[in-house]
Formats: sequence, structure tokens, C-alpha cells
Amino acid sequence: MLEVEQAPESPGIYAWYVTFAASAQDWETKPVDGQDASIEGFLGLLREYASYYEPLPITLHGSAPYGGRWDGALELDHGVNRREPPSEGGGTDRDRERRERDREALDNTISSQTGRRLLAQFLGRATPVFSSPLYIGVAENLNERLQQHRNNYNRAMDWLHGNPNDVDRLKRDAKNFGQRAAARGIAMENLEAWVIDLKTLESDTPVKTLRESAQSAEWLLHRLFAPILGRQ
Repeated sequence: MLEVEQAPESPGIYAWYVTFAASAQDWETKPVDGQDASIEGFLGLLREYASYYEPLPITLHGSAPYGGRWDGALELDHGVNRREPPSEGGGTDRDRERRERDREALDNTISSQTGRRLLAQFLGRATPVFSSPLYIGVAENLNERLQQHRNNYNRAMDWLHGNPNDVDRLKRDAKNFGQRAAARGIAMENLEAWVIDLKTLESDTPVKTLRESAQSAEWLLHRLFAPILGRQ
């Protein structure tokens, strides 16, 4: 991980990740009317974090008898947003029981201050070891490219502050990573950039060859890891 300004001015591959950010204020117990208000607040953080990785809804259309039409949209639910009614979710009874146990385990974890603190630490350290990249790219100049991403993000955030009703439209029509990240409400301080400086790998290899190899790597990484905020 590095600060954008510290990125090398050389060709390379880069990736953006988002970290799970929580503090003691989020996991410490907050008694309100005999209940721990931090439970729902912490669950809200988990839902927000999960939303960063949700694909856009898939719109479906179909023909029906007598000139009718079927229209609808499929949206991914990671299981964090709501409890699954026993009659929903598909699969066998065993599958549904397993999902219910998993969700109960999550509820038990976040019901205590210790559980919330440990979960926050686990998730905070997951980036980038266990987490998927939001975006993977290749650049002739890593420093310039990452700063361009940040500038696009700042411009998009400025636009949304004045036009908050345009969030859904920007999610759908965003043209670059900065716009997509802003549309999902990801804070810049929660974004991390990781790079592979190709010149440190093969200092004697011509830049053109490095670039071609990097583009091939980018192509493959996109198809293997499907970064959610990449060009799709």
C-alpha cells in the first residue's frame, strides 16, 4: 500500500481496495432503553461494506402471452442485509439450515462488544490479503494514473454533494473508477492503492515489452477476479 503521491513514475499494474473501517466508538456498548444500540449500528457498517461489492442489478425482459411483457431486476443479497425467511433462498432444507446457522453466528458475534471488536480487527486486516480488488488497471506512469483516479473521485464527490439525487444515475453511467467509487459512497480514506512497478521486476526489458506483458496480466486478472468497479 502507498500514498498516491508516492507511487513511482514508471509503468506498472495497480489495484484499488477498500478497507473495513471501524473504531472503538463503533464496537463499544451503548446502552439505550435497556438495549445495546451498537448492535444495529455495527450491522449497518457491515451492510455498507458489503454494498461496496454488490454488482449493479441485472434487468430482465421477456415476452408474455397476448402481447404482455415480463420485466424485473435481479439484485444480489450477500445475506447481511436481511434475514432469509425459511421459505426463501432456494436449495435443500440442509442448505437453508446452514445459511440460518451462519447468520445466527453473525448475530451472536455482533451482540457483544468483544465480538464486534474482534470482527472489526479481522475485517480491517483482510485487505488486501483476503479481499477482492475493486479495480485493476495498467499504466505507463503509475503516479499520474493514480492521481487521475483520485481527481476523478473528488470531482464526482463534489458533484454528488450538490446533486445527491444523481447517485443511482452515476452508479449506472459512471465512466471511470473515481466516479464509481464516489457513487457507492466509499470514503477516500478507506481506499488503498497497491502497485507492481514493472521496472523493479525487469530493469533491462524495453518499456514496450513491459507494457504488453502488463496488459496481458491485466486482461487475465480481470477475468479471474472480476473487480466490481472495473470496466465491464
